[in-house]
Formats: sequence, C-alpha cells, structure tokens
Amino acid sequence: MWSFFFALFNWPSVALLLGALSVYWGVTSLKMRGKSAEGADGEAREKRGPGESAPAPTESGTRQQTTAAVSGLVTAGLGLALVAAMFGARIVYSDYYSCMDDALTNATRDTCEKHLPKDLRPLLGVNTENNG
Repeated sequence: MWSFFFALFNWPSVALLLGALSVYWGVTSLKMRGKSAEGADGEAREKRGPGESAPAPTESGTRQQTTAAVSGLVTAGLGLALVAAMFGARIVYSDYYSCMDDALTNATRDTCEKHLPKDLRPLLGVNTENNG
C-alpha cells in the first residue's frame, strides 16, 4: 500500500522499492500458506499426549492471510503501474521535460510546448491565456 502512496506523492524510487518488496512478500505468503499449516500440525502432534485427539483445523487464519496477501499484491501492482507510467511518460516526452528544465525565462518555457503532441498541450503545457 505504501508503494501506491509514494507513487502518488511523486517519489518513484521509493515506490518502486516498496512495490517490489510487497509483491515478493505477497507471493511468498501465498506460497507458504499450505506449508505453515502442515508445520503447525506437526508441532501440535509432538505436544499432544498419546490419548489426546487432534484439534479441529481452523481456516480463519489462512483465510485472513490470503486476503491480506491478495490485497497487498493488488495495491503493489497499482503502485508499480503508476511508477511504470511515470517512467514511461518521462522517457517518451524527454524532449519536453529537458526543455522545461533548461528554460531560464517564461518566454522560452512557452516555446517548449512544440515538443508535446497537440492533444496533450492543454493538459501538460503552460497556460498562456491572460486571466487579467
């Protein structure tokens, strides 16, 4: 979830790290779901006496773990998708962004719009209308 928030707050490097870790932990949690139940049953078998019966298996713990792992994977995927979109836009429109970074005056900043497609100029471009 934190990768999604860092991606929204425009910290893509931290969002990429947290998203990758979240995907890894979520997949590992889903893989270990069945193995942890077997290990707990083996430990419980050692602690029981010879005449005691086995406790009934509960699925609420594994259901909660599965829900948390899946929701973590979904939000990590959203965070990674936002990071990929940011990096993609930065690469595709690198001419525009380098022109905006190198512009020293407002007049040169206005000329950077020629590097954008006409459809994106109202969205990303500098507003040149006089509102006064």
